[in-house]
Amino acid sequence: MRKKDWSGTDLARNAGISPSTILRALNQPNYEYVFSQRTLEKIARGAGEPLPVHLRDHATDVDQIGGDYSKWGWQSSSHPYRLIEVRNVSALPVSSHSRVKVSKAEVVPAPFKLEGDQTAFAFRNPDEALGLWFRPRALMFATKARDPSGGDLVMLTGKDGRTRVRLLMGISEDGLSLSRSMPAKEDEKVAFDDIGDIAVIVEVVID
Repeated sequence: MRKKDWSGTDLARNAGISPSTILRALNQPNYEYVFSQRTLEKIARGAGEPLPVHLRDHATDVDQIGGDYSKWGWQSSSHPYRLIEVRNVSALPVSSHSRVKVSKAEVVPAPFKLEGDQTAFAFRNPDEALGLWFRPRALMFATKARDPSGGDLVMLTGKDGRTRVRLLMGISEDGLSLSRSMPAKEDEKVAFDDIGDIAVIVEVVID
């Protein structure tokens, strides 16, 4: 509710449940009624957030990426949640990337809006350019299901392996016009031939 600046009534309306169900729980410090799993899932879906691990009814070990991820693995009796791997990206060129191999990849629950998107992935912001708005190491979710357009926040990886987060100002025959400042202004230009990978950022998690 704080994240979306919602009232309890706003949350209830989006969850499709009675406002009194939410308001009683919020306004009574010693509220003893336990929400059903179905109500919890409605609240989570209405908020557009994954249901916290400790509130899920049938936790199961999920090995979607490889390795033991039982601390993340879970599946609701009525709704299967998808886990996605957090990509390891760097603002440094490939020649300067760390050679240390992580034994277990980080995995996180996909936001509801991306659960059916097989192109979706997560990564941690490697860039400080937009640090006032998106701090370095903030968790970001991106998709390649659509082409980027002016106004999108994008993850851009050059052929040298450097990854950056930028605001896309526009696309022309010469390439992409990018902004790394707020208020936005064109302060970078990238030719199409220099792009190794690009995706549209659709959600940023502020810890």
